[in-house]
Formats: sequence, structure tokens, C-alpha cells
Amino acid sequence: MRFCVSLLSSVVIFLAGCSSEGAVDYGFSINNVSVSRAYQSLNIHLHQNLELSQQAREALEHGVTLTIRLEVELHKDNIMIVDRQDIRRFQLRFLPLSERYQLSREGTGELQTFPRLRHLLAAIDDLNIQLSTGPLLAGSYELRTRVRLDESRLPAPMQLPTWFSSSWQHNSEWSVWPFILSV
Repeated sequence: MRFCVSLLSSVVIFLAGCSSEGAVDYGFSINNVSVSRAYQSLNIHLHQNLELSQQAREALEHGVTLTIRLEVELHKDNIMIVDRQDIRRFQLRFLPLSERYQLSREGTGELQTFPRLRHLLAAIDDLNIQLSTGPLLAGSYELRTRVRLDESRLPAPMQLPTWFSSSWQHNSEWSVWPFILSV
């Protein structure tokens, strides 16, 4: 019994230390989204702001691949049922021999190399995405978006500590962007 109480108090102290508040100069946000109609799809332009914490930067520079996950959902007429959904993943790597940063877009095989981390992040700050929708009826729609650091793609020994450390919480809130499709 004493062991359980001791273990519980240790966990509480650990969690309290991990959630210390301070000035946060990192995180992800989606600032603007514009939508235009194309043939059986939507062209979406996102402007986001991506800033990594010092711990995430250090992990990246020590060989850990970071995955950024962008989620897009299409809803019709304020109904919470998802009409269409898309997930895009971007992998960030540091190449120590060339001292360059590499960006790969999962599913496309496209690789880009940048001399600085800020250049890599700027490359995904403004995104153009095509969301296949099939035929859409005229009416009011909502596009919901969020961007986050995908902790499930980190190496296994790092996953549990990132759940409790505020320096690994980069997730944006869901943002809602209403638009109207005419005939």
C-alpha cells in the first residue's frame, strides 16, 4: 500500500513539473484558408505558422525525424458529419554531414533540401492542397483544419515523455472556415 501511495505521489510531482507554464514561443497555428471549386475537387490554400520548441529542434538536430500532420475535414451545412477527410504528413529531417534540412511529403516521394530550418518551415507555411470531393451540391460548407506534431511517429522511447511535456505540444486548435458553393 505504501508503495502505491509513493508511486502515485511521484507521478503527480512528475506531471506537475512537466506542465509548468511559461512564455511559449512555439506551436502551430492556421492563420488563413481560402477555398475555390475545381472539377470534383476543392483547391485549398492554407497559410499557417509553424514554430518548433527548443526540445523539438534539438531532437531534430540529433537525428530524430519529426512528422507534421495536417488534417482537413469538409462538412456540409453545419452538420458535424464529415463529408470528406484528408490527412497530409510532412517529414522533417536534419542531414548532419551536409548540415542541411530535408522535407519529404508522405505519399508523393517529393524531397526538398534547405540550408536552414526556417526555410524548411516556410516551405510548408503556405500550402496548396487539392481535396477530391466528387460532385458537390450547391450550398453552405465548412472546412475544418488543424496541424499538429505527430508524436506517434517519434521513436518509441520518446513517445511517452512527449505526452506529458508541454514543450512537445505544438498542436493547433481546429479552425473552421465557412464557404458557399454556388451552381
